Amino acid sequence: MRKVTVTFFINLTFFLLSSCTVSHVNSKINQPPTKSFVKILNTTNVKSCVDPSDLKCPIGIFKHTGSGMAINLVHDKMTVITAGHVCDVAPSKRIKEISQTIEVMDHLSNVHQAWPVLISHNNQKGSSDLCLLWVPTLQVEKINISKIEPVVGNNLYYIGAPLGIYHPPTVPIIDGIYSGIISPSSALVTSPAVGGSSGAAMLNYNNKIVGILWGVSEGFNSVSLMTNYKSFLIFIDKAKQKFD
Repeated sequence: MRKVTVTFFINLTFFLLSSCTVSHVNSKINQPPTKSFVKILNTTNVKSCVDPSDLKCPIGIFKHTGSGMAINLVHDKMTVITAGHVCDVAPSKRIKEISQTIEVMDHLSNVHQAWPVLISHNNQKGSSDLCLLWVPTLQVEKINISKIEPVVGNNLYYIGAPLGIYHPPTVPIIDGIYSGIISPSSALVTSPAVGGSSGAAMLNYNNKIVGILWGVSEGFNSVSLMTNYKSFLIFIDKAKQKFD
């Protein structure tokens, strides 16, 4: 009887220690790739309108920011993934002539010219709000895409610049819980987000990209929209073909 009790105690102790160890590892973001984050800087110049007398046509220069992440897509090309609307401000029918300049700011506060490779907009039918940028002068570590789709309850996090907040090399790190798919294009995650967060890579705790943050719920910014994992992979495959 005593022998059984001792054995049980040893096994129980080992189990508890193992459980604590596993729990500790799974609950911690280990070395988040903050230096692979970039702040997207978009300058849009509305030059002319269809109707010059249209007072609602926004003539002038407008600037907005977003978030991006260097992604490991083509081995000899430096690419950054972000949201489609960060790269491409959908033109109004009132606008006749418009131009955009896209730049990225790295962890050393250096600014680099960026060129869109592929842009898509969300339609809830499979097309996601995504943009891939080519940034040849950027030199940072490229982050891998996860080979495993997130499941409901997974801990996810993003590195981003909500409201444009970014103090290189320090950048906000915001976590949340993956809540599931809502359409062929999108999924829900309980990560707080506001303007400027758009385009941030959603990462699992192995620091692999599982999607891109692109929208926030009005009135409750702790529930956000990210790209559906499968539609994200479809976009990535199309973007990669642009380099072939």
